[in-house]
Amino acid sequence: MKEYLKDSFNKNLKERKEYYLYNNIPVYILKSFPEHINIKNIIGDVEDLIPYRFISDLEGIYVGEFPELKSRKIQAMLKDDAIYLSSFKDHPEVTEEIIVNNIIHELAHMLEDKSYLEIYNDDSIEKEYVGKKKRLVDLLRANGISFPGMGKLFFSENHVDELDEFLFKQIGYDNLSALTPGLFLSPYSVTSLREYFAEGFEEWILGDQHYLKEICPALLNKIKTLMEVE
Repeated sequence: MKEYLKDSFNKNLKERKEYYLYNNIPVYILKSFPEHINIKNIIGDVEDLIPYRFISDLEGIYVGEFPELKSRKIQAMLKDDAIYLSSFKDHPEVTEEIIVNNIIHELAHMLEDKSYLEIYNDDSIEKEYVGKKKRLVDLLRANGISFPGMGKLFFSENHVDELDEFLFKQIGYDNLSALTPGLFLSPYSVTSLREYFAEGFEEWILGDQHYLKEICPALLNKIKTLMEVE
């Protein structure tokens, strides 16, 4: 990733632009967003939604076409305290809201890394998450979806990517959402405890806190405590 960044900086001097979150966290545009996207609007939205104390440890945001994002078929990731974000050159339908959502999601991962013990020390979120996964497996089996190794797929930390692949390609996110209303915030939040927390934080910031409390009370309580402590 570091070598790719070095090459991008050297090759894209004319296109490269630099902005700042809260006047001191750099946002490097190595590849431009589609023309209808205004980066200043995105920066303003993030500043309005997230207090500086939650992102003060962020090294920066890099916007470009990164091989690791493409290989993993994702739009953003947190790595070494920096966010790497797709320029969405192949997705002209992208909106500023989608980009903001991606940034908030990765900031949730940063908050989780920073406050890991505070989040998971009492096991309340993990118990809630595992209980939901058990109910999901029961629902799938009740609908005729069962196979050898199903428990291992759903409950082993070593099979997170395989589980996401199964839910996305075999079950289908739309089918999963219809099967589990009020159980998980999103199909993606099923894949791991880490994504369960990040989707909850995103819902707290961008969505409906009352709905979050209704279906994920332990998660909401932990996020609420973090926000107050921070």
